[in-house]
Amino acid sequence: MNKRNSVFFLSASLLFMGCSFVNNKGKEVDGTDQDSLVFVSGSYSSQDEEGIKVFTFSQSDAGFAYKSGLKGVPNPSFLSELTSNNIIYSVAEGGGDDSFLYSLKYNPDSMNLTVIDRDRTQGSSPCFVMADEGKGMAFTANYSGGNLSIFNIDSNGNIALQKKIDFSGCGTHPTRQEASHIHSVYFSPDSVHLWANDLGTDRIRVIDVADYLHNDDIVLPDGSGPRHLCFHSSGKYAYVITELSGDVVVLKINDGNKAEIIQTVKADTVGGEGSADIHLSPDERFLYASCRIKSDGIAVFRVSAETGNIERVGYCLTGKHPRNFAITPNGKYILVACRDENAIEIYEVNRETGMPIDTGKRIHTKAPVCVRWIK
Repeated sequence: MNKRNSVFFLSASLLFMGCSFVNNKGKEVDGTDQDSLVFVSGSYSSQDEEGIKVFTFSQSDAGFAYKSGLKGVPNPSFLSELTSNNIIYSVAEGGGDDSFLYSLKYNPDSMNLTVIDRDRTQGSSPCFVMADEGKGMAFTANYSGGNLSIFNIDSNGNIALQKKIDFSGCGTHPTRQEASHIHSVYFSPDSVHLWANDLGTDRIRVIDVADYLHNDDIVLPDGSGPRHLCFHSSGKYAYVITELSGDVVVLKINDGNKAEIIQTVKADTVGGEGSADIHLSPDERFLYASCRIKSDGIAVFRVSAETGNIERVGYCLTGKHPRNFAITPNGKYILVACRDENAIEIYEVNRETGMPIDTGKRIHTKAPVCVRWIK
């Protein structure tokens, strides 16, 4: 038997036994070894398509395998983290009455997802979800609605809308800031407040967790359009990516609802008006921000542990329309959801410079926009 036929015979045998090997090296990734992770991807898809998919990924050699897909959720563009009861929450990014929050049950043994419940957000175009099972709450940021929806959730994944907070105002951009556009929401480092990025008004809306009343704003530069943010583990700094001006705005946090701008550095230097996501590396030595529309890619910054300030060190071109991205817990790889490439692209990080290097590996899936580790 020649070498080519031997490889074919081995592949057929493994597939017959129910094994899964679809990475470029031909190594099986079954989600059980110590270097293997599990992630879910969200996308822009119809409810007749597998809009949410489950994959394994090896953070030692970037091997990956498709495990399952879920139909029935239209445009599941953003997903929550996995709760201790193996529940994931997904938005259904529709307009008007077609806007929902779904709860999904994840089975770690079969790696399958099933729909448990759903409820209307009462706010159009939910594009972000955060769940806190300890507080029994979930939150959606509703972009077109200009509001924030607050849901009661229980350990079984049941959902009930409790409250909707509407925001008003506008910004200076002639076409993108005609009204409030809530794009994401996070707990402050002290967990006493919610910070909601309002792209339409250049403000971070601060909401008191005790009564869910909007009581303050963190004001950003006119026409900036805050989209996403991440916090330093010290609780002293926040890093905001602005979609319209393409800046990383560094905030020094004085308490849970007060912050001052200490630095502004360009991520998008070509005026694409499409900066998207932002994350710190696990060791917090580097900061990454994705940019779209023009010269699509990821801007890389070095972070000062002493001051929280950042220094731009480079830019890595990616495929078209990089949205959300995820860094492996060991910091070795970055998975970038490139919507218009119909692929999740895999980059290896240079540990000295922080720069991503294209591995050439692609996880082909329709219009991916979210990558979320669940194991």
